[in-house]
Amino acid sequence: MEAMGFPHHLTDAIMDCVSNVSFSILINGKPSQPFTPQRGLRQGDHLSPYLFILCANVLSGLISKAQYQKKLHGIKIAHGAPEVSHLLFADDSLFFCRANKKEAQTIKDIISDYQEASGQLVNMDKSDLMFSKHKPQPMKAMLHTILPMKMVSHFSKYLGMPTQMGRSKRQVFDFIQDRIWKKLKGWKEKHLSFAGRSTLIQVVAQAIPTYIMSCFLLPKNLCQHIESLTCKFWWGNSTDKRKIHWVKWDQICKPKRTGGLGFRGKILPKL
Repeated sequence: MEAMGFPHHLTDAIMDCVSNVSFSILINGKPSQPFTPQRGLRQGDHLSPYLFILCANVLSGLISKAQYQKKLHGIKIAHGAPEVSHLLFADDSLFFCRANKKEAQTIKDIISDYQEASGQLVNMDKSDLMFSKHKPQPMKAMLHTILPMKMVSHFSKYLGMPTQMGRSKRQVFDFIQDRIWKKLKGWKEKHLSFAGRSTLIQVVAQAIPTYIMSCFLLPKNLCQHIESLTCKFWWGNSTDKRKIHWVKWDQICKPKRTGGLGFRGKILPKL
């Protein structure tokens, strides 16, 4: 962290927290001799998120500095809008630059400096490189040698959200239905009580679409299909036998104080 420009008293305090801890494990029921860890923070350490944020802030500062020095140029969403050079969220990061050798090399140098200073490594196999339309293939090949990442025509998802919308919204959002169905079919309804099914529907089936709903309106037929899957799971339908639905689904979805079970009647907004 000293290489990142942090003051010595701060880095010394952090290293004391990291290096002064010791562990002892049980071997055949008896505690072993205490030992100090040699591979950094243990998994789940409460200090880890803070250190990650500090390192990510340095990465953001390096990119902003290069942009200020005109070594990088971001994208604009409209005429007169500010340039966006990068977006960071947890382990999902997007960098924007012009498709030329100079700016690609600047991105590579920033990544190398960050790796050397933080000890973290960028997984090139899981990283993608996308170009704008009509970019010549020789230019793509040249930039790919500088940034050896997998070249893609578009990013299918970012933060779990689709990045491009085609003519058919149903095809774009079908993955929601698939995720719900996988969760429901993993549980045999005949082995679950009605209380268990109720919990599974409320906590899993009707919670999965909530995140996507915060940004998109989903197609009406997709909403109806998901509602149908949930209803069939509640009544215990199987592929070879269809059970009777003794109560209307709208009645079940009423609040408990009015005689229902509190399910979401229309679990998704409909177009």
